[in-house]
Amino acid sequence: MSALIPGVVSSSSAIGKPEVVTVGIALTPPKMVFLAPFIADAEGFFAKQNIQAKFAPMPDGLMTELGVATGQINFGFSSGTDPISTAAEGSPVKAIWSYSSKLDTVCIGAPGITSPTDLIGKAVGSTGTGGFAYTQLNSCLSSAGVSVDQVKPINMKRSQFVGAMTQGAIKAAVFHVDDAYTVLHAIPGTTILNNEYATQPLWWYGAVSVLDRYAKIHPYLITRFLTAMVLTDRWMVDPKNKAKVLAYGVKFTQEDPAAVAAAYDFIIKGKLWELNDGMPAESVNFTAAEMARLGEIDKVPAYTKVVDATYINTVLKKLGRVK
Repeated sequence: MSALIPGVVSSSSAIGKPEVVTVGIALTPPKMVFLAPFIADAEGFFAKQNIQAKFAPMPDGLMTELGVATGQINFGFSSGTDPISTAAEGSPVKAIWSYSSKLDTVCIGAPGITSPTDLIGKAVGSTGTGGFAYTQLNSCLSSAGVSVDQVKPINMKRSQFVGAMTQGAIKAAVFHVDDAYTVLHAIPGTTILNNEYATQPLWWYGAVSVLDRYAKIHPYLITRFLTAMVLTDRWMVDPKNKAKVLAYGVKFTQEDPAAVAAAYDFIIKGKLWELNDGMPAESVNFTAAEMARLGEIDKVPAYTKVVDATYINTVLKKLGRVK
């Protein structure tokens, strides 16, 4: 039990019985940016905190957040837009950590499209207002001063983006970096219009959410879970562990090794995997304001309605912050 945070032991930990938690990941199979909880399980970081994780397959972030709100999921890994949306509606769900505070998404233009300005009047891929892809489409366009009103969003499932671009039905879409690599190599002439962590540095991307009631009943468990997460991310970015991270990436994402390697390099270069808390008020408030501007929420919720930093602050007091 020495791996547990000093002074943070729940009743079941004291008798050595692992506490079971259900973890919902917004995409199944996961993308590289979601890799940490799977590695925490495989490398024993959860076990050292006396936690047994059960993974719940999820189709998207909205369903993940709904699972948290209804109590079916204990820890939900999704986009930061999801806890912002639920906070705007008064739902008792809060973000307690970010697995990646910056965007891992890449905006890809079809052959002949070299700038977001080339998209004016053209069809682009979207998942509909309120969807993550729609939000990031706006990010892609606004980086060049283009409004979504100047393009023609075509609503479809994210899984349909590649086929639609291949057939010429859409001229751009936003992809997680692993998928972006696949698209660039599958469709000759496609172009990266922007890496969104660079063009939208204030956008708050990833959030781990819990139900308020669950957190209040299990504060020590929450703290131990986050301890495992922070230690896992710090392990993942250590260059000496790169080969193992890539092997886990191929296993859990079920993607081509080249796509996994490209995503890993992108994530490391952008410093996307979070080593501390990843919930700066400036970024959370900026993202909420953008969502309100786009009509995705009716009002901007207060930072404290979106985020509860109590637990991660406790963890970082013990582990220390890293630069």
